Amino acid sequence: MRKIFEKVAIVAQISIALVFAVTTLLYMFNVIPENAALSNNGVLGVLIGVLAVAFLLLSAYIVYVNFSEKEALRNILLHCDSESATHANAKVVRGIVKSCAKKVDGVRVKKVQLRTDEKNGLVATLKVNVSTHNVSESIDILRCLVADAFKNTLGMTFNSINFVIRKLKSSYKPDVNKAEKLAKTLTQQRELSADIYEQPFTDNCEECAKADENAESNAEKEDVDAVKEIREQLHENGKRS
Repeated sequence: MRKIFEKVAIVAQISIALVFAVTTLLYMFNVIPENAALSNNGVLGVLIGVLAVAFLLLSAYIVYVNFSEKEALRNILLHCDSESATHANAKVVRGIVKSCAKKVDGVRVKKVQLRTDEKNGLVATLKVNVSTHNVSESIDILRCLVADAFKNTLGMTFNSINFVIRKLKSSYKPDVNKAEKLAKTLTQQRELSADIYEQPFTDNCEECAKADENAESNAEKEDVDAVKEIREQLHENGKRS
């Protein structure tokens, strides 16, 4: 039904746009006098005003339909061949989801929405109330139960199962003393990091220079020793010859 309204709105918007375009052309070529909108008790002016308001409303509706969330599904195709087709309505889907939610402590499903994604796959959005401190574990259990139930009963799978937590009642109470200790530790770590970065990088330049000189002198000594060995070998070879 929503798609039919959208098509009707598009056709009506195009028709109004054509009326405005034709009217503008008639005014430009003086087919319609400039004071025609004020004559005849202002009938033409009222008509143009009504069409303008209708055009704005239709434009707003089309924008809303195209940019809002996709239409919720009422029926899901389970199986189709040349002889028959099998569908399941949204009520059946909600019943399966709520039966799965009864097996999870602290989770109550309030609303189930079904729609298709960009790949024409099924997407389920479950709006739930949670009354447990371990929300992630409870949601994961419900997701696995729902996926298994649909696969083994209706033979269908969802591209994604999304959850929206509408209300949360948690018995978890954070440990204030532990949080204060962690905060002090973090503060001390930041102070130590700041002290390290504030120290100049040239504190040990003298030691670095000495290390470099020692390395160069050692390299020179190694080169001299290598040259001596080569000369001694050449001298011995000359004696033998």
